[in-house]
Amino acid sequence: MGTISVGEVMELVAARAAVYAAGGASDLEDRVSALADELEPLINAPMVNVPRYFEALFERLDAAAVSLAAVDENKRGQPTEDELQRQRLFFAALAEHFHKRLDLAA
Repeated sequence: MGTISVGEVMELVAARAAVYAAGGASDLEDRVSALADELEPLINAPMVNVPRYFEALFERLDAAAVSLAAVDENKRGQPTEDELQRQRLFFAALAEHFHKRLDLAA
């Protein structure tokens, strides 16, 4: 099994967050858990410095949440404020989920 870069993880997370936000479903925890389960074997590979990897991932998740802070009225196809909020929730929930897993592993 290979590894996955932080950038590749962020691409997957962004895609899943957009699908979650657009769908209006209320299964955030299930979606986050499923994605984390999918990613964990790729992140916990023997050649990966896990603490450093997660530090970079958490920084990117936080930055993504901040970048979704408001609707840009000048952009076409921009998600609604509700969709942006749901995307921010997805990023925050994934970060929290991984923080809990790290705490349990320590």
